[in-house]
Amino acid sequence: MGFMVSRNEHQQPHGKDAEPEALPAQGSAPVGAATPAPPSDTAGPTRRVPDLAERLVSLVESRPLLSLAAIFCVLAGVHLSIMNASGAMSGIFIGKILFVLDATALADMLLLALVACCMVLPTLLTRSGADAFADTAGALSASEEEYEATLVMLAEPNAIARLVFGGFWAAVLTPVFGGLIQAGVTAPQESAWLITLWLYVRLALVFGMLGSCLAHVALLHYRLSTALSTHLRVDLFDPSALAPLALHMRRSILVLSLPLWLLGPVLSRPDAATASATLLGAGSLLVLVAGFGGVWGARTAIRNAKRMVQDELNAYSREIWRRAYSNGRIVEAVALPAMAGMLTIRNQIGRMANWPGGWSNVFKCLLLAALPVVSWFGPQAIQSLLQPFL
Repeated sequence: MGFMVSRNEHQQPHGKDAEPEALPAQGSAPVGAATPAPPSDTAGPTRRVPDLAERLVSLVESRPLLSLAAIFCVLAGVHLSIMNASGAMSGIFIGKILFVLDATALADMLLLALVACCMVLPTLLTRSGADAFADTAGALSASEEEYEATLVMLAEPNAIARLVFGGFWAAVLTPVFGGLIQAGVTAPQESAWLITLWLYVRLALVFGMLGSCLAHVALLHYRLSTALSTHLRVDLFDPSALAPLALHMRRSILVLSLPLWLLGPVLSRPDAATASATLLGAGSLLVLVAGFGGVWGARTAIRNAKRMVQDELNAYSREIWRRAYSNGRIVEAVALPAMAGMLTIRNQIGRMANWPGGWSNVFKCLLLAALPVVSWFGPQAIQSLLQPFL
């Protein structure tokens, strides 16, 4: 912009080369006279005021953690209101027990927290992915247009895919789990229909939001991985440029592990430890696939860089050996240390990890994915330890 301004100023006539100002025509207004203001009806277009939905989306994008707390409070308030209206609760008590001390009521709160988490989780992952790509700009070979197009593509909300996938999960899984859980619902006979309806609504929200999150994460990380595989140029001896991608790996796995943390007290059963461990293992594997999948393109770029450097080192080592060894004897001893150095560098590159941040970052990601075991089996372990003293 500054260049354009100076260029426009340079094109203006100055000094003696400037043409004399034209004299005003007879009957026209003086040169210094003020130009009348345009009528009000010819003013520019008024700025469009965003509607309520756009304001809510903007609030979630700008303050995701505050939005998570607000969504959970709203859902919890609606849940308590329906429970009181149906007679299943009296205030915040179920009979004479505080509702948070009841196992079923606590599971309901955790499922509502899961719904709130799934509503905010896509925003957190989108922000982390876009920041990682922007912070790696120094190692990208993309043009300005390609770089901006990738950022716009990463910020795509994927509304249609999320709606279709979430609706499919809600339509298929809600009737199945609704029939299994309905037997455990206790409420007065006259308000049983309200409890049942709210149960199905909650299950539809849970499965719908889980399906929506899976669709968004898959599309987001596929686009990020494709962009990294196409544009990332890796310097094997300067891993600092890949630090934002390593941070995105850890953030993705940490954020994706939140649903597992919330589902632990709901799905884990002391009398079915094998089934609970299987569910936890499947969930952790899904989290790892989604977390590592976002930087799979970076892994491809690192492997390509390693392969290219090793091919060049092999060719250079063969040339050095050809010069050093001829006719069955050493003819140039000075070349041998250089060849040894080339072989050492080649072996060092071969031992490098193919993931941003190296093997230490991979170990941190595995540890983060394994942490939900605390919510799944932690209470059971504490209870078994304290059992002899009770």
